[in-house]
Amino acid sequence: MTLAENIKNRRINLKLSQEYIADQLGISRQAVAKWESGKSEPSAANLAELAVLLETNVSDLVDTSEKDEEIRQKNKGKERQHNSKMLIGRFLAVALVNAGWDGYSSGLYVDLPFYWLILFGIGIILMFITSRDMSQRHRMDRFQIMVGIIMIFSIFFLPKMLPFHQTGINYFLSDLLTAVCVIILNLKYWRYIWKVR
Repeated sequence: MTLAENIKNRRINLKLSQEYIADQLGISRQAVAKWESGKSEPSAANLAELAVLLETNVSDLVDTSEKDEEIRQKNKGKERQHNSKMLIGRFLAVALVNAGWDGYSSGLYVDLPFYWLILFGIGIILMFITSRDMSQRHRMDRFQIMVGIIMIFSIFFLPKMLPFHQTGINYFLSDLLTAVCVIILNLKYWRYIWKVR
């Protein structure tokens, strides 16, 4: 309950009038009415005297559970927002690193090699930011490390190792493996590390 509700309930339970409270504290009845409606709050001195009149103590009278709940909800909202940014950032990081490296190393887009390197660089920066946040929240286990290594291998090395003579097919198959790794990492780790619900 709020301070206003506590004052009103204690006064009514003790069968005291607003006028009596006002007289005892040397204030107007309207001031007491404002306290009880939540339009204003008593000063520290009035609060101490009010607690004595209402046969309680200040800490019981000032129940901050509602304010604490508001703060908790606000913090939860900020946490969700942060987690959403990190989760989206992680997906973007992998997508940009993969696309940037594919575009640069495949030789299929020779007209714009620096464009792909810029995408790759942005992806690496996002990967660093999200990895740093992840390391503060979660200790990686062997399976997560193994899937991460397979994902990195599929981005950087697998396309050149596949036996097909068409570059596009090699990169497509390696991208499929990368996508499978991302799905596994998300289902098993990322969505729990960065909860958005």
